[in-house]
Amino acid sequence: MSVCRQRAGDLVAAYSRSLEQQIVGRGSNLACRDEEVWTQAEGLLRDADAQEAHCLGLDPLRVMAESLAAAAAAAGGAAGAGRVRTGGGLQGLEKAFEVLEQAALNLYLGPWRDEYKVVKMYSGMFTHFIKPVLSMPQVEKLFGLLGYQASSSRSEQLRLQAPAGGGGGAASPSDLLCLSCAFFLARRECRLLRAALGKREGDAQWELSVVRERQRGHGPQAAMDNAKKSLASDQLMQPYDGEAEVDLYTDQHVKGGQREAAL
Repeated sequence: MSVCRQRAGDLVAAYSRSLEQQIVGRGSNLACRDEEVWTQAEGLLRDADAQEAHCLGLDPLRVMAESLAAAAAAAGGAAGAGRVRTGGGLQGLEKAFEVLEQAALNLYLGPWRDEYKVVKMYSGMFTHFIKPVLSMPQVEKLFGLLGYQASSSRSEQLRLQAPAGGGGGAASPSDLLCLSCAFFLARRECRLLRAALGKREGDAQWELSVVRERQRGHGPQAAMDNAKKSLASDQLMQPYDGEAEVDLYTDQHVKGGQREAAL
């Protein structure tokens, strides 16, 4: 086992202990907010190759890149180009991963409860925190990891599948614990990148560029530095607009803000 996988396993163990303490101490099973576990997760993400760190059954960087690419394309053709819409971007993804973490924890701790067997995609939680950042194929894939599938009888619903001996169906308890921790680690990834971006947070192209640098294995700050170089280079390579090209080869002068032909 690699050192990175060992550290990821240690994180799952720490996550599990924190969850037990939370249940015993407060009777709560909410998504993890334990500062010690957060610090441990941050250390893993800073020190290890990003792709190797996310080895718990989820590839959050791919999810983030797909979501941010769609956001960048949408922002590029809108007024206030470049800004992600409200509820989107890395901030929105962080919240979506928290919702998924909670869904995994619910199944881990109470798989028999009827209210967890159907996810209603028209609910307030889903509408506000999932739909703004995840496409339908992403929704089906991510909830599919937990054992949900689109309902054949009711649209706008995901239904938990019964355990199947031949594979498929609901995830096992050990898988659900790992996935809970994986979604938690994805939240921490979003938070680290938001901190690295600083004032650039919310700019769709910057956020996408940083995530792509993370996919190449760079640390959070190195990813930000490389994103700066990449985007600066792209700006330098942008062509002149058509009017500027015409100006260069004509005998026109600008006078009082108006163009007039030279005699």
